[in-house]
Amino acid sequence: MAASNNERIELFDGLTLDLARGCVARAGQPVHLRPQTYEVLKYLVEHRGRLISKDKLIEEVWKGRAVTDGSLGKCIEELREALGPEARQFVRNVRGRGYIFDTGLEEEAANPYFSAQTEQIDVVRVLIQEEEETEPLVQAAVPGRLALPRARERWRTRLIGAVLFLVAATSALGIYRFVSQRQTQNGAAGFPAFSEMNISRLTTSGQIKHAAISPDGKYVAHVTEDAEGDSLWVSNVSAPSFVRIAGPAPTEYAWVTFAPDGNSVYYIALDRDKGDTVFYRVPVLGGPSSMAAYDTGPITFSPDRKRMAFIKMYNEGTGLVVREAVGGNERMLAMRRQPDYFQMIWNAPAWSPDGKTIACQAGVSDERSHYETVVGVSVADGSQKPLTSERWSHVGQPVWLADGSGLLVAAAESETAPQQVWHISLKSGEATRITHDLNDYYDLSLTADSSRLVAVQVNSVSSIWVAPEAEADRAKQISSEVGADNEIAWTPDGRVLYRSNAGGGADIWVMNADGSTPKQLTVGARASRGLTVSPDGRYIFFSSDRAGHFNIWRADSDGSNFKQLTNGDGEFFPSCTPDGQWVVYQRGELEPRLWKVPGAGGEPVQLTKTRAFRAQVSSDGKLIAYHYLDPDVETSRWRIGVVSAEGGPRLKQFDLPPMLPSRLVRWSPDRQSIAYANYSGGFSDIWIQPLDGGQPRQLTSFRAEHITAFEWSRDGHSLAFVRNVRTSDVVLIEQRRQ
Repeated sequence: MAASNNERIELFDGLTLDLARGCVARAGQPVHLRPQTYEVLKYLVEHRGRLISKDKLIEEVWKGRAVTDGSLGKCIEELREALGPEARQFVRNVRGRGYIFDTGLEEEAANPYFSAQTEQIDVVRVLIQEEEETEPLVQAAVPGRLALPRARERWRTRLIGAVLFLVAATSALGIYRFVSQRQTQNGAAGFPAFSEMNISRLTTSGQIKHAAISPDGKYVAHVTEDAEGDSLWVSNVSAPSFVRIAGPAPTEYAWVTFAPDGNSVYYIALDRDKGDTVFYRVPVLGGPSSMAAYDTGPITFSPDRKRMAFIKMYNEGTGLVVREAVGGNERMLAMRRQPDYFQMIWNAPAWSPDGKTIACQAGVSDERSHYETVVGVSVADGSQKPLTSERWSHVGQPVWLADGSGLLVAAAESETAPQQVWHISLKSGEATRITHDLNDYYDLSLTADSSRLVAVQVNSVSSIWVAPEAEADRAKQISSEVGADNEIAWTPDGRVLYRSNAGGGADIWVMNADGSTPKQLTVGARASRGLTVSPDGRYIFFSSDRAGHFNIWRADSDGSNFKQLTNGDGEFFPSCTPDGQWVVYQRGELEPRLWKVPGAGGEPVQLTKTRAFRAQVSSDGKLIAYHYLDPDVETSRWRIGVVSAEGGPRLKQFDLPPMLPSRLVRWSPDRQSIAYANYSGGFSDIWIQPLDGGQPRQLTSFRAEHITAFEWSRDGHSLAFVRNVRTSDVVLIEQRRQ
């Protein structure tokens, strides 16, 4: 396999790497690959036979731009899919080390499973090299490929066959030992050893919010949401017949699990407009619910069932709390202070089978970036240590394997990547991805013997609509995309700016208000959590983690000339002042405050000392509206806040209704009201709260699915909004029986 005079390299299965045209071709026709994916393949082919580390590939292909291993993994998966099934034979991952493109022995030598054959393979290499030196190569009949002399070809074929037989026999023994060692204490295979898995749906309503499987694997509890409110159901895994055991209720059932004995179900109820939780217990086959605790997060039980642990928020940070099941005495076991934290949003920590360690999802900030991972907290002394070196964008529910050898966790490699199921080896800390699709998975739950895994599987499609004068019968869909999206803005000339993954990453696009002429503006922006345009249309402001942490960035209107405006460890949702001089933004996630920074660059200025999420500056530049929750107040609930554009204390506050798909607030075109998306009767619409304190009223009659974002055009005559259609069901993952 070599380049011919016309710079073409024959690969396999009729595929050619055309260096002159910068593409891969099959029968002369280009195969579509993103530029980064083509460059990854080109580099691997040019260095075929050599194991290339992930860091080296990222350095050579992305040329110093800040990307994660997930970006590289996405390129590998894309080229394997585009080039066909045989691609996996030639583009291989050597776990924990990197990638290799080769059809020869070098690839086997690089694989750890063949390490026992190093001496024999090295001997083969020497013999082959000696023969190559004594017998010249002859030109193959196929252009672009070099052929071996016939005598050497026959010799090499026999020798390779013998070595591969020996290698295969030894590797088979190694794989058998590996699988055998993964047997759990209850006789079930350890989950990562499942070479073949079945994934089956246990529900088909598309309305599942949370789920858990009983310790014995017989029952599944799940929460549904509909127009009447939330309900808790239990079904038999083998013969699904659903029994409602709680609800419907106008409160949010935010989490669910089974008691260790499997006889009852615990769930957390949360008034949607408040921050206080109530922890309930209900018999598994139905009966009255009883309150088990108050103001607690999702819990994990100790193996002896005498204690439970959960994450709690404090002024100084987030803490892991251990509470006695009887008596209720509790102690703070470990604390993480900003910018680090324990992740507490509807995910429980996980108590290890030996009772010595509690695994927690944790946010970490270092000199490279902010990321999430899984840490182990010692029950004996509260000391913390990472259980893996993997740096994820988001980590969900961890669950221990029954033998304590590792964990499963739902995690996403980047802000826009799907949340997949991963395995963490406790011995090595290595994280291995188990699922490989475009769905999101969360709420992982294992049976006591680790033989069955339940998760909520999510599919989302977002669409952008434009409604002239906010009239429902004139609303028109102008785009759609797989996944959840909520970033839109209007340019001064009446075009719609939005974030899309269509170009292979989270970049900024623009299109006309009728959806025509979509155009990608940025490359490598990694835009997320906020997007706005300067009043003169000269600049685009957005939040991005392209430098490692989420910061506010600026780009020219054509997507060029990126400039980083802030340097904190978590800055989101920019809003430009009408004069274009300042950009107001949210700093922090758990304890958010409002700041502003000069649009031209300069020192940031703090505006508020109280909590404030997702601010927007009024069109006259005098006021800023936002939403907030103050958990320190006894009557805490979600509210709208209004503050002067110069900062200072809160000037006005209004209660938000409980049923909200998102708490985004926007100024009405006349600046006399604050608008928000309300969820009522199973549909979303825009409501407005008069600034003078009058009763809120419904503005639109879209009767849409969840509205996750909306913006008025600069002239106030058109309303753009994002509708999200989300289907979520319970899936059962188990080893395929032979």
